[in-house]
Amino acid sequence: METRFQRIFLTPIQTTIALVLTTLTLSQSVLASESEQSHSVADNTAIQVKADVKRRDVLVDVLDTENIEIGVQAGLISIEDFESSTWLSAHLAYHISEFFYVKARYGQATAGQTSFERLVNSAPLLTDNQRKLSYYGLNIGYNLMPGEIFLGRDLAFNSVFSVELGGGTTKFTGDNKFTINLTTNYRVFLNDWIAWDIGMSDYIFDTQITGISKTTHNLNFTSGFSVYF
Repeated sequence: METRFQRIFLTPIQTTIALVLTTLTLSQSVLASESEQSHSVADNTAIQVKADVKRRDVLVDVLDTENIEIGVQAGLISIEDFESSTWLSAHLAYHISEFFYVKARYGQATAGQTSFERLVNSAPLLTDNQRKLSYYGLNIGYNLMPGEIFLGRDLAFNSVFSVELGGGTTKFTGDNKFTINLTTNYRVFLNDWIAWDIGMSDYIFDTQITGISKTTHNLNFTSGFSVYF
């Protein structure tokens, strides 16, 4: 009786367990096969797909490593109490670092008539030689805002805005006068060895031309070119 009972109840249970195990085994085999197929497809896809990137050559002007700069400028200077005059100047600079540089400057002009001479019909206050103005001095400069200037979509030039402070001597009206020089400068680098140079300066010195000692501000605008070695 007991043996019959076991056959009736245990046999279906064993059969069910066997079916479940068989089903699990088949499922694992199918999943493993699908995983291998997906990895194989991914590998083949990774091998076959290539990036279609068109390379282009980009040329960037780089300033020479040499630190010596030589420049010439021409412009106008407004000599206080005189007419505006043509100004010619030159400089020699040494760039200490990316930001700091020192510059030796020389410039000259010839003063016109004074306001008094234009208003009053009298003898000239100064001789022709005394009207010659020349300046030489030394400045220290700081490159404040390096950047770029764009001309259209495909043309760009490196540029830099700098400020300078210095001192020197002005020879004018037959005397040597201590002069303080303040300058702002904007340079556009046309290539790696030449730059277009635009400058505004103020030459500050004392004078007694009108009979009263006073401090004069003599504004100067120039444009020129600088080369680098």
